[in-house]
Amino acid sequence: MAEIFGILNITTDSFSDGGKFLNPDDAIEQGNKLLQEGADWLDVSGQSSNINAALVSEEEEWKRVEPVIRHFVPKGIRISLDSFRPTVQKKGIEAGVRCINDITGFTYEGDRSFLKPAIQKHPELKLIIMHSHNKNIAKYKSELTPEKVIRKIQAFFRDRRSDLLAMDIPESALHYDPGMGFFLSENPMVSFRVLQELEILKLEFPQLMVGVSRKSFLGNVLGDLSIPDREFATLACELHLLRYKVPFIRTHNVLKLRQAEKIWNLCQEME
Repeated sequence: MAEIFGILNITTDSFSDGGKFLNPDDAIEQGNKLLQEGADWLDVSGQSSNINAALVSEEEEWKRVEPVIRHFVPKGIRISLDSFRPTVQKKGIEAGVRCINDITGFTYEGDRSFLKPAIQKHPELKLIIMHSHNKNIAKYKSELTPEKVIRKIQAFFRDRRSDLLAMDIPESALHYDPGMGFFLSENPMVSFRVLQELEILKLEFPQLMVGVSRKSFLGNVLGDLSIPDREFATLACELHLLRYKVPFIRTHNVLKLRQAEKIWNLCQEME
């Protein structure tokens, strides 16, 4: 069974739910809802990666996520921090976060010397290296094509793995997210090529996380569907991830995925 990361955006400008959970009480309520629906992790973000998002200060980013982390960690809830800033990552780990989800693949400027002692102290700590064609918040324009996207992702992962291993980070801590939608290209077929060739990525990078939830590439191929209307497309895509046994799936709608996963597994039992 896949481990499901329930998305909790504490931002003003996330593409799907910006502004809904800025109030700490609302964010905690949403976190509880995701957990009740079956989330294994809460993936908490205080800085949007939306292509139109503005950078907030590191202080503001931490101010947004800290109350949620402080609330759930003492209850034994596993928290993933979606942040690319080393100072925020360090604070998160010190507060009990046990997964760092970095959309820049740990390329953003700053001192990451804290990672080695953090993993020595907390061997269960996961580092998710996400691929982005510009190593930053997603942008519209990309040179990636369906023909070369897998090779580019593989090269990026190898480079980041090499750098992190050189910092004495154990390979067992490293997990990989190919990035989808605008993190790859404005061309939706680039994202679909990645989905078609998941087995190729898994051969070298089996510890994959994939997040397709409500993303633009799904809406684009169905006639520019609005974000609320992308739920069925999202679920179809997530069933594909289950088929290929992707170990970590990041989603907004945990309940639909858990229900679909149960039915999917029951349908496969005799195989």
